[in-house]
Amino acid sequence: MNKLKFISLLFCVILCIGGCNNKPQQVNVLVSLPLTGDAAAYAKLLKDGIEVGLDQMDKITRDKINVIYQDDRLSSREAINVLQQEMARRKLSVAMTTSTELAMTIGGICNDNQIVLLPPIADGNQITKDKEYVFLITPTSAYQGIALAEKIKEGNYSKVAILHLNDSWGNELSNEFQNKFVELGGEIVAKETCEAGQTDMRSTLLRFNNRLPNAILLILHPTETVPALKQIKELGVIAALFGGDTFSNKDLYRPEVIDLVQGVRFTLPTHPDNAIFEDFKKLFIAKHGYTPDINATAARDAIMLVAKAVKDGATDGTSIKNKFNSYTDGVEGATGLIKWDRNRNVVSKEYSLYVISNNEYKISDLYGK
Repeated sequence: MNKLKFISLLFCVILCIGGCNNKPQQVNVLVSLPLTGDAAAYAKLLKDGIEVGLDQMDKITRDKINVIYQDDRLSSREAINVLQQEMARRKLSVAMTTSTELAMTIGGICNDNQIVLLPPIADGNQITKDKEYVFLITPTSAYQGIALAEKIKEGNYSKVAILHLNDSWGNELSNEFQNKFVELGGEIVAKETCEAGQTDMRSTLLRFNNRLPNAILLILHPTETVPALKQIKELGVIAALFGGDTFSNKDLYRPEVIDLVQGVRFTLPTHPDNAIFEDFKKLFIAKHGYTPDINATAARDAIMLVAKAVKDGATDGTSIKNKFNSYTDGVEGATGLIKWDRNRNVVSKEYSLYVISNNEYKISDLYGK
């Protein structure tokens, strides 16, 4: 009898082990965001977009994807620490981060460890260079710089002063703009840098004013943008104001700031207009209570690209990379068609010019109105 009990118990243990082994192998996705600090608004948008994307997956695929959120505070040092700590804890297949600077910082580590880096809103020209595991979702700053130059020139602004952040994103975008604007016959009357967190730009703006630009291009994050706009107003600097994609940031639409940004025009990937976006938008509003912008939508597309690869049989970074490379016709997303060139940069999207009016931004069709 005891022998029979032992055999039955052993049989149960074997069944249990077999059942455990039948659990789906999970793909670990590290989402490194500035959950605290000045850039937390970006983190909320991206996290909210990813969460809705997870809700849109079928159950089998969802059960195979494990998302880990960590706070990097938009710091290169913290981004490296977060990545290395998670690599020590578990096998990572995918990583996501926020800015061009951080994507440049951790891209090499990801590439060396066969981790796909998929930063939803980073757009630096050099992010993917020589890194076969790095793919972009947003068109590069080369596209944005060209679009900015063309739009500003079309508005008959011929003399531009540039104030840009002194980092990978700011330097690349300002250079791309300058090259195209000069090619189109425009003149850069002044070009100066701003350090992250800098709040006093008065001397720079006074120099700008002396050069009589008819437009000023601000390539800054909200932390630097708000004091710059306040000082432009205080100093009586008269020029049309333009900016990069960071002018879509919710921090610039707060009641105490909104008056400063009225009439500013800026480039942003063209707002999606497709059924995938409309479905996402409905779910997003129901879950979070506000309308998703292009940043949240790009984050949704990033996690859904991972889901597609997993559904197609990918189980780790290398197989996800290979699946991505096999999608030669592109993948339809809420942001539009995502199609990569041989350098894994997106070549299927465009930038449009938007203008801030009241507490929202909309397509800018006419200048001076």
